[in-house]
Amino acid sequence: MSPMSRSKPPASKPVTSPEQGSGRSFAASAATRPHLALMRDTAEGATDRSRAGLGLLMLWLCDDIEQRANASLAPFGLSESKFDLLMFFGLAERGLIESQAVTPSYIADYFGVTRSTVTGLLDWLEKRDLLRRRLSTEDRRSFALELTEQGRELLERSLPVFWGMCESLTSSLDEDECALLQKVLGKLWVQLKAD
Repeated sequence: MSPMSRSKPPASKPVTSPEQGSGRSFAASAATRPHLALMRDTAEGATDRSRAGLGLLMLWLCDDIEQRANASLAPFGLSESKFDLLMFFGLAERGLIESQAVTPSYIADYFGVTRSTVTGLLDWLEKRDLLRRRLSTEDRRSFALELTEQGRELLERSLPVFWGMCESLTSSLDEDECALLQKVLGKLWVQLKAD
């Protein structure tokens, strides 16, 4: 994450819930106010301030969620990106990934990152004996990638903590809000994947 992505108010600033604020306004809208003022002077004329403010909150939430995920996985010596790769191989072993060949290129496409990013993560996992490369039985010029026993064990220990962290992200929402958020996030996810 670049230093520029941290242009939001510090996390120690109290954020009130909608119920605590006046009506449905709350501290998050106050936090975006200076940024929206800057937008008036710097955005293209057709930019919708309200939608841009929501987008800004989404970016901040992404940062905060990544920090929470990293904090929950730190006791296992993992970051969210390293855990994601371990989980990917766990899914592949269970036949839950739709691919004949799990290659660095396929993994990069799957996660939407560069191949060099994937190579760095694979090297990190391999150096810690969590992943191994072996000659492919189908193509002697390529390698097959698989979890080691140590990698499987670490994944199995960290998965419950990861799922608990995921659940905690929506702990302040009731069932109707969760259903609505699921619908909205699903729609946004499809839009972002299509772009």
